[in-house]
Amino acid sequence: MSTSDIINDIKAKESVPQYWDFKENDKREHVHSMIRYPAVMVPNMQGEIFDIILKNDDSISNVLDPFMGSGTILVEGLLRGLDVYGIDINPLSYLAVAVKLYKYNNQKLKEKAISLITQIKDSKIRCKNYDFDSIDKWYTKDVIKQLSKIRFCILKETDLKYRQFFWLTFAEITKQADNSRTSTFKLHIKEKEIIDNCHYNCIDAFSDKLFENINAVEEFANKTKTNHINKKISIKYGDSLKILSDRRIIRDNSIDLIITSPPYGDNATTITYGQFSVLSLKWIPISDINNDLDEESIKTLSKIDSDSLGGHKYTDNSIVSSTVFKYSESFSNVYKELCKDNKKDRARKVASFFIDIERIIILLHRVVKPNKYMVFTVGNRHVNKKEVPFDEILSSIAENYGFKVIYDFRRNIIKNKNYTDSKAQNYKTIKKETIIVLQKKS
Repeated sequence: MSTSDIINDIKAKESVPQYWDFKENDKREHVHSMIRYPAVMVPNMQGEIFDIILKNDDSISNVLDPFMGSGTILVEGLLRGLDVYGIDINPLSYLAVAVKLYKYNNQKLKEKAISLITQIKDSKIRCKNYDFDSIDKWYTKDVIKQLSKIRFCILKETDLKYRQFFWLTFAEITKQADNSRTSTFKLHIKEKEIIDNCHYNCIDAFSDKLFENINAVEEFANKTKTNHINKKISIKYGDSLKILSDRRIIRDNSIDLIITSPPYGDNATTITYGQFSVLSLKWIPISDINNDLDEESIKTLSKIDSDSLGGHKYTDNSIVSSTVFKYSESFSNVYKELCKDNKKDRARKVASFFIDIERIIILLHRVVKPNKYMVFTVGNRHVNKKEVPFDEILSSIAENYGFKVIYDFRRNIIKNKNYTDSKAQNYKTIKKETIIVLQKKS
């Protein structure tokens, strides 16, 4: 194992102009295409990082993503024959990854899908319209009627794993059919004229997407025929801070490789993963996703986001006494500049996020093996017209807790991932990402 070889291989790719942008090679194939999810990683780019590290360290047998999102890292890890571990606080993320990684009987899946579509299109089958708070605001009457029938028929499926497959497809359709604007991941209602002129055929869209997803699963199964055998797949729903703290779930020094892309700030002012997901989740029985879930997790439109990193606002005293101030000049400068501009609330949000990031790094140091690697993909957002140097702050935190930065490099974000709420961030969007390769000291 040689860190210099990893660095040289990355540099060799960098010698090709804009290689890491993956401008022409960012397709979402097989299960990567099953559902749209906010700010997903580029599978081929992350796959390249996997290949470089695995080429230079053949002792790696597992990978962890503590912010698994739509499951890009876990899917790419399984393609390479690794045991995969993932965590996420978003129930839609958990559902998506559970379905993507499950080994379905494809013939049985097709038969069940045909039966389901037949029931949905049967005019003799009638059901009561489903209801939840403000449903009439977010869906038209015709859409509610169509979605209610699809939901009613999915509930008749007796096998939970196949029902989950149907729910994931259904979640995509509920998102396409809602009255929220598509220009942001936040829930903002469309103009009435646009809503009135939109007539969405949920049943045909669901049928088309269902068979697309079946083909995606079949393609993935063919790619992992040998790699999938006897591989450990462990995904957890919940707060990474809590799950990583539990030694019964992930043992000390048990992880060979961590590849992840955490939120780039508190969800409320960066990517509102929760708001993006919550309407779809309101259509799905919570118990069908995970037994640890309860209705409280989707009670309000902002609950998932407020429970995520940086969602808890630390007190001014706890921020000022935070150890991050002592070793990260970049963090200290950003906080002081925001306070100086009388943006104390924003300063507190930024500080709270990085205090949580510090806690995550401490926990990741516990689980990763000595001399093994972590790879973070991060972006620097703007707050009050000031860039928050996430890459510098993360590197400082990691080096303070027993990691060393062996290399970092930047890539252009070709497609706008909507990493900011334009109004809150003065119309600044993140145009570059930094990939930081770290190694745990022995």
